[in-house]
Amino acid sequence: MKQISDKDVAVIILNWNAYMDTFECLKSLEHLTYTHFHIFLVDNDSKDDSFKKLQQDYEKGKFNLSITFIQTAANLGFAGGNNVGIKAAYNRGYQYFWLLNNDTVVDSNALTPLVDAIKNYEGVGIVGSKIYYYGTKKIWFAGGKVNKWTGKTKHIGYREEFSKKHNNTIEVDYITGCSLLFRKELINQLGYMSEDYFLYYEETEYNLKTKMGGWKILFIPESIVYHKVSNSSGGEENIAPYYDYYDLRNSFILIKRTQSNLKTIVCLFYLFVKFFKKLIKILIKRHKNKKVRIRYLFLGLKDALSEKMGKHIDI
Repeated sequence: MKQISDKDVAVIILNWNAYMDTFECLKSLEHLTYTHFHIFLVDNDSKDDSFKKLQQDYEKGKFNLSITFIQTAANLGFAGGNNVGIKAAYNRGYQYFWLLNNDTVVDSNALTPLVDAIKNYEGVGIVGSKIYYYGTKKIWFAGGKVNKWTGKTKHIGYREEFSKKHNNTIEVDYITGCSLLFRKELINQLGYMSEDYFLYYEETEYNLKTKMGGWKILFIPESIVYHKVSNSSGGEENIAPYYDYYDLRNSFILIKRTQSNLKTIVCLFYLFVKFFKKLIKILIKRHKNKKVRIRYLFLGLKDALSEKMGKHIDI
């Protein structure tokens, strides 16, 4: 087995029923100018044949990459699936871990500035990329902010066209798990991401805990990634009915777990405000599956209050 050095990066990619997206993501990684990396491709119990096809492609030499294939045998959610890959890489001795969504395509220079920043800036635990909507120069993410009274998160630069004001390295509240590179010391200090969120806010909690642990979090604009936004959950304009369930429940749990009692009380009030705003939006907009969406909304409120975590029930 290859000796792992401090140059080597473990790239963690989670596949779930998305052969073409994952294939395109992997092909883009072939062009990275930074070559000291190994891919841990984790399949979250796909129900199609995507994982098998990707393995066959690798055996046929279709990828000029070094890949370790891992099957979870159950859908463990975002954090659970990624943690499987992170643990495998950690046990091999990797010091840097790059979480990368499978529905991304990376610029050839995407990894180099991330590694340079986390090595050269003092006290940095997490770094992340500038993320554009796939095939455009419209920004999806240029760093993240978290309102610690409401749990509301905000993407800096969201939906802005190319702008020079987002070309500076800045310290931010959080980096999205879409493209997030972190150092081994965080695992030693904080452990792994909480898996009971199942989907959404788990990496936000990890970012907040990282800052609380004394580390800095940096947005690195020279690292460019293109994202097919929310492909696994229907896309921004047709988001899956269960999205509001996780958004409502997990944003409240995030604050309850990481902030003071006073902020938790304020967030509890905001939880009901958020619930009614979402309910009105469902009622007045031309959404499909309105009854299902409303049921998920009530379930999200109920589970937030009772702190029932894990995967949503199927409605």
